[in-house]
Amino acid sequence: MVTEVAEYGGEEVLAVSCTQLGTAYSAAQARRVVEEWVEFFAAGPSGVRDLEFVTRTPKRLFAALRGQTQLQRLAVKWGDYEDLSSLSELENLRELRLGGASRVTSVEPLACLTTLNSLVVEGLRRAHDLSPLGRLRGLKSLELGGDWKSPRTAHVQSIDFLRHLTQLEDLLLHTIVADDLEYTSLLALPRLKSVRVMEVRGMNPPHATLRRMLSWSA
Repeated sequence: MVTEVAEYGGEEVLAVSCTQLGTAYSAAQARRVVEEWVEFFAAGPSGVRDLEFVTRTPKRLFAALRGQTQLQRLAVKWGDYEDLSSLSELENLRELRLGGASRVTSVEPLACLTTLNSLVVEGLRRAHDLSPLGRLRGLKSLELGGDWKSPRTAHVQSIDFLRHLTQLEDLLLHTIVADDLEYTSLLALPRLKSVRVMEVRGMNPPHATLRRMLSWSA
């Protein structure tokens, strides 16, 4: 784990903790640290293959990731990012984890990431149309939800897009409700080995039926 660009020694796996620095840095120094990372990532492909931000990710830093087309894994703990278009060109991504995505209004840019095997999006609050995710036909693992710690439940129009993800093996829909109450798409996934969804009054099929018919996880 590193804080400043100067600490990076060319490793392929990198965890960055460049915000929320406390009293160890003045306000001016803290801004400099972030700006140096913005410049580093915006400069184009680096040696990093596995990148994780373990503290708040400002939107300008998130946007700079557009240049990191070599990334195979990206994890963001949380931040004020709202536009996911900077990720649409990361065509080598196999795993993507977006925490604290409460400002995101559209997941459309993620539909370009057709090499993804694993996707986690947490903190959903404003993105109600998840249908673009149906184009991620190679997904084997998917986790979607609001905030399970608060808890804050996310509302989406439908989860019918799932019926297109026929390679899915692991599915977790926590603190998230399909407003059309239709959950039949879960029964159209032939490879599911582990699944769990939030119980919702009036859902079709009923929660008990889904638990009986699917490989429910604890």
